[in-house]
Amino acid sequence: MEMPEVISVCYCGNTVKLNTSWSNNNPSNRFFWCKKFGSRFRKSCRFFTWFDPPLTPRSRIVLLGLLKKVRTLENARRTERKTWFFVFVFVTVLLFFKP
Repeated sequence: MEMPEVISVCYCGNTVKLNTSWSNNNPSNRFFWCKKFGSRFRKSCRFFTWFDPPLTPRSRIVLLGLLKKVRTLENARRTERKTWFFVFVFVTVLLFFKP
């Protein structure tokens, strides 16, 4: 697969960075855009271009499913850490503050 030419400057002369989209419509697709794109600057810049080709429908479904699983696991881990913290605090209070 041939890599597209790297674009480092937009229409208004600002340097652009390679960003990654994590939206449901374009998961993991990389793109270049000007920081003034769609902004309320006096002179907004219209520079936006995709770096990666579009995902196939199957790839998109698989990637979205994996992202959903990762988010679910991250939320479960967060909940578990909170639970263990409260257990630790409760046991500490019981052990060190006996009447």
